[in-house]
Amino acid sequence: MPRFYPLPSLALVLLLPINTGWAAEAPAERRTASYAMAAQPLASALAQFARQNGLQLSFDAALAQGRMAPALNGQLSESDALQRLLQGSGLGWSLTPERTLLLYPVTQDGALNLAPSTVNANHYVERADGPVQGYRATRSATGTKTDTALRDIPQSIQVVSRQVMEDQQSNSLGEVLANVSSVQRGNTHGGSSEAFVIRGFKANTYAIDGMAMNPLVSRPEALRDLANVERVEVLKGPASVLYGRGNPGGLINLVTRQPSFEPEARVKAQVGSYDFYRLEADASNALNADKTLAGRLTMATQTDRGFRDTFRDSKRTYVSPTLRWAPSDATRVDAGLDFINQTSPFDRGLLPQNGKINMPADRFLHEPWSRDKADKFSAWYKAEHDVNDWLTLRQMTRWDQSHKDRYVVDLRGIGSDGRTLARRATDGNERISTLDAQFEAIARFDTGGIQHTALAGIEYIDGRRVVASDRASLASIDIYEPVYGALPGPFRFNEKSKYNLESYSFYLQDQIDLSSQWKLLLGARYDDTRQRNTTTNSDYEVTRTDLDPSKVSPRAGLVYQPTDWLALYTSYSTSFTPQNDIQRSGSVLDPEEGTQYEVGAKFDLIPDRLSATLAVFEITRENVAAPDPADDNYSVQTGEQRVRGIELDVSGTPLPGWEIIGNISALQAKVTQDTVIEEGNRLEGVPIMSGSLWSSYQLQEGPLAGLGFGTGVTAVGERQGNIENTYDVGGYARVDASVFYDIDENVRVSLNGRNLFDRKYIEIVAGTDGNYAGDPAELVATVSAKF
Repeated sequence: MPRFYPLPSLALVLLLPINTGWAAEAPAERRTASYAMAAQPLASALAQFARQNGLQLSFDAALAQGRMAPALNGQLSESDALQRLLQGSGLGWSLTPERTLLLYPVTQDGALNLAPSTVNANHYVERADGPVQGYRATRSATGTKTDTALRDIPQSIQVVSRQVMEDQQSNSLGEVLANVSSVQRGNTHGGSSEAFVIRGFKANTYAIDGMAMNPLVSRPEALRDLANVERVEVLKGPASVLYGRGNPGGLINLVTRQPSFEPEARVKAQVGSYDFYRLEADASNALNADKTLAGRLTMATQTDRGFRDTFRDSKRTYVSPTLRWAPSDATRVDAGLDFINQTSPFDRGLLPQNGKINMPADRFLHEPWSRDKADKFSAWYKAEHDVNDWLTLRQMTRWDQSHKDRYVVDLRGIGSDGRTLARRATDGNERISTLDAQFEAIARFDTGGIQHTALAGIEYIDGRRVVASDRASLASIDIYEPVYGALPGPFRFNEKSKYNLESYSFYLQDQIDLSSQWKLLLGARYDDTRQRNTTTNSDYEVTRTDLDPSKVSPRAGLVYQPTDWLALYTSYSTSFTPQNDIQRSGSVLDPEEGTQYEVGAKFDLIPDRLSATLAVFEITRENVAAPDPADDNYSVQTGEQRVRGIELDVSGTPLPGWEIIGNISALQAKVTQDTVIEEGNRLEGVPIMSGSLWSSYQLQEGPLAGLGFGTGVTAVGERQGNIENTYDVGGYARVDASVFYDIDENVRVSLNGRNLFDRKYIEIVAGTDGNYAGDPAELVATVSAKF
């Protein structure tokens, strides 16, 4: 039966899958495809035609109502196929340069007739690397490395748009990812970085514009500023086929803003509770008269004392210049730099006692001089060239270099009196450099009427990491009545480690449109890793470890789309992570492996306005290192962990001005095999139930037009503090809200309140040296302007 399009006025925009990637477009009369379409209502025929040819579709729904389209078979050009579909309908068509198909009524003599309807061509067209209109995204490149409709990808992917970040005034990645199901904040390593737990497993790093960060680190080197981030995407489950070594829970990808050939600028100033101050600016424009070269400059600075009495402010500065060169329609080159400088108090958080954490949230167990400094510099470029209308070549290179300096207090253990905490001082530094180069080819072709988008890639990674530390004695502290002022004793050499990594990878992927309803995704990757580790201990004994793992990681998925508003999918994906642990035989353990089975549905609760993803999955992490029961100086490879779960994510615009983003998940995350850990123990920091909901509404007309309100709740269940399950933390529900007003189309003022009811809770639980209380009630006032 015909599909009804509940849009209130003139034109309907259907965002439909694009199979053509970045290729230069051939004229409609030269583009051909094989069709096997049955006679059907015109609206559904046009929707099927648009999906097959990668078109956007814009027309008044009333134009197609009651009209039928004939069957369409054979190899035809776009122009001929459209003429056949519209034969006798009284409708004409045109195709914009952005490949949006416009329909309009014509008179018997072929003249345009605008009396019944007006065509609106000034509408938004989403790209996978561009902004999202509102809260609901429809496209992504994170799951395929090609610009693909989310409904065509057989894996759960969540996208948090820039508008969500602005409405919530999010300034950290943790605040953004609270909008995504099955994601919890992980160990901050003393407050100097952000890590996450995705679907029960730790995600130690993330990707930027599709390039994963340094594989040698156990956490990001510095806190990533969000000033130039356009969208944050989370690919759920293993992602090794496209991104190499990684954890099985999922991958976070930050999509950054691109230079614009039209002038634009933004500035934002914020002030908030606990001496929070932030200023960011962003400007972009063409740099030459021909508009073939454009630039963007983004800068941000932030100072935050925080609610904990740490005696030292957190400070961060971020600068990012970028360029885009487009000498022709077939060639695009993007390049940029990123610089981060940060200083933060080093703080391991709160300690558990007797199975619980009962310390005051602001208790500080370190010293005023305990601090962490980090600098990170990155340079990158991406070049793409459309050889012809079916082949695109892409080359990407990224170079990262970072330096971390730690002059910190380490917490050891509480004495028999239950209050005296042993401590020591560490003076350490870490230097990391990584070169990542990727070469890819994307081909679009037909075989027997079946459409393919094939990706072939080669990746080379050269990484270096050097970590050194000196140690000194330090006086203990009373955890109930702390007295500060202790200074470290003489420092002695503790340890120095060097890690050298070379990795060669080759990957293939094919997105196959078997028909308008069935889509198949197949992929595989081969990784050959060569890692050389050298460690010198405090007795100057040198230990060398050589790792040479190689691994093939397959992936497969199938999508069935019985209607325009529903996509059912099933998938199988894998991951691997090399290990450093040694067996008694002297050999290194095999890499950890992750396997995920997932089934789900992506559907529109309100067509083209409110979308949802429902996923059911099982992830098994195998080859986990476990202590050797005969000699705990060595390891055995019997560990296994498993997570089973169900998730629901929703985002969109139910009504004009009303935006929603929400999620809920239920996870069973436990140890299934181990030599020391009891089987059945729950995994660290993973709640059984969690979710969040944020909704905002802005008045669209009347004297108060431009005034908006937002409110949200984040709920997290009880969690185990460590994998031994020796302590746990309770669940919590936190309420946030905002009020904002658009003075005009360029200036907004807003006030955001977080944890409005001043709930006391533990937000991060990550072992005995990584437990952090959530912030108490706080306010942030913002003024933003664009030009």
